[in-house]
Amino acid sequence: MRLFASAILMILSTVPVAYADDCADQTQQGLDKCAGVAYAKADAALNSVYKEIIRRLKDDAATTKLLVTAQKAWIAYRDAECAFSSSASAGGTIYPMVVTICLEAVTTERTKALGAYLKCEVGDTGCPVPGK
Repeated sequence: MRLFASAILMILSTVPVAYADDCADQTQQGLDKCAGVAYAKADAALNSVYKEIIRRLKDDAATTKLLVTAQKAWIAYRDAECAFSSSASAGGTIYPMVVTICLEAVTTERTKALGAYLKCEVGDTGCPVPGK
């Protein structure tokens, strides 16, 4: 868990510069909007993967319940992690962007983790999501 958190922090330390380079509107408001668009895309990707897993688990209520519980716990983790990692900029005009960048990065990591379940082979006993 510490390794994961360290990796996220290393990624986040370089992200504001990358967003500034990719955003046409270099005002803080524009940078906030660019970060929001990136987060919305990451959230849509996560929702797509999540819905596919739910679809595959449609006949397994117990495993679906475990996924929902895990996802709720992950949301709590995401929010707490981003509140913590962006606390140094709290109260500043950059704060909303820093939080949003964190949300996008952590969401992208969750999407990758859930997406791995969609690649499981039929009969893989180490995978809770049945293959196609």
